[in-house]
Amino acid sequence: MREPAKCLGICSPFWHSCALAALIWPWTPAAIAQPSSATAVEVAAALKVLDRWRGRWQVTTTTTQPVASVAKSLTTNTWILGDRFLQGDSGVKSDGTRDLSMMTFDAVARSYPLWIFTSTGVVYYLADGEWDESRRTMLWESAFNLAMSYRYRCRFLDDDSYRCHSLIKDWKGKVLLELETVGTRER
Repeated sequence: MREPAKCLGICSPFWHSCALAALIWPWTPAAIAQPSSATAVEVAAALKVLDRWRGRWQVTTTTTQPVASVAKSLTTNTWILGDRFLQGDSGVKSDGTRDLSMMTFDAVARSYPLWIFTSTGVVYYLADGEWDESRRTMLWESAFNLAMSYRYRCRFLDDDSYRCHSLIKDWKGKVLLELETVGTRER
């Protein structure tokens, strides 16, 4: 038979921690509270930014590191899940690989996360993408990280073409992956 739970008395170290928390709690600054989410209007406007990628694109990806190569694909980007996520599918590329991607707007972080899933088994998660309307550019850049850093920038040259540059480095600054992607909308 189980023993009943024992209450901790006022002399236990745990009691002191609880008492301190109870005294501090009412004066906890609002600054550490969860940030407010974007409004429905702000989310709708933010998702319109991603709509620039919707459609079918002739895509050429030129990799310079770690091994030079060129892959071509016909990529299709479509809205899914209530038009909250833009799903990309490269189809089978000229090098035999395939990528799936997912973009959305994070209403709490007020940024654009991007996930890329490759048929080689690599998954990339790029958090905190920021849109610059004046430059027609989306930038995903990692915060300081001891293991690696990334910078992925996509710029719309016009409504029917974009150019992206991706750079991933290890903690020593050695380039692990560098590639240039050019997309042209198929009409």
